[in-house]
Amino acid sequence: MAHKIAKLMLEQAGTFLERTEAVRTALSLGMPANEIEEYLDWLDVVRANETDTSTSEDTSTGHRWQPKAS
Repeated sequence: MAHKIAKLMLEQAGTFLERTEAVRTALSLGMPANEIEEYLDWLDVVRANETDTSTSEDTSTGHRWQPKAS
């Protein structure tokens, strides 16, 4: 449950300062730094794709993030 909360906070962070605070919170909730980095990278890609496809009729991506298998 803590990772779900951390992911929601990371998703909602819009500015650099908000993202910094969200990362600190995610770390304090026990989310490993490498998972935070992977999740933020994934969010950046998804958001970039949403921007690129904003002219299409369906802007929902349906993407779900899955951590890499170690």
